Amino acid sequence: MMKISSVLNDFSMHYAIKDIMFALDIKNQNFYNSFSKVKRTPSRDNMLSSSVNASKYSIESRKKWSKFDPNLPISLSCSNHHWDYSKWPKHQLSPQDSLKKYGYTTKVSIETNCMLNPNWVGRFYLVTSDNDEVLSPAFLQKAHDDLMDIHYMILASNVSYLNPFIDYKVIKQSDIKILSMIAEGYNRESIASECYLTPRGVDYRILQLKKKLCANNSSSLIKSAYQNFLLS
Repeated sequence: MMKISSVLNDFSMHYAIKDIMFALDIKNQNFYNSFSKVKRTPSRDNMLSSSVNASKYSIESRKKWSKFDPNLPISLSCSNHHWDYSKWPKHQLSPQDSLKKYGYTTKVSIETNCMLNPNWVGRFYLVTSDNDEVLSPAFLQKAHDDLMDIHYMILASNVSYLNPFIDYKVIKQSDIKILSMIAEGYNRESIASECYLTPRGVDYRILQLKKKLCANNSSSLIKSAYQNFLLS
């Protein structure tokens, strides 16, 4: 983790921004039809940051503002986004206040394609103070090219930690245990005994997993689990 934090910090210094954060996200809409990413964002925990200050800001931003910030759903559906709060009612506290609290004024998100999994994307959050250059197309393109390299470095060392299915709490550790036992050829009775479920309970959990992982049968379920790094 420290190595990645150092890389993120080096990027911040090179581009004269204050901090940068990173999280993986689910791109393929078929995988998140069963839940709302916006509603689940406050519960996300696994984000990498270039500093302790950025980490504290990220936590406050998610916990306090995710459900109210109109920028969040926009950012989840576009490649680059400036988190603009100029139209927020001036007499109300806003996410801009959290930015200022941690020494920032501007926030931009940049999406990067995931080389390991076409169902995922990476999303970098750049926060800065008094640096409007981050809003220029030229800056965003140059930064994007370098962020693609950092994205690859992050995946090489932290893919399990950052897995969005786990971070969104869509797939739990008990689900992974069931998936692992299916992959190893255990029958429903054995899975039920090991996981403290009834056989019908196992059937229900498997049905839910098929919906979440867009699978039609056990074979495609396990294939999807491997593709999404839930099994290794």
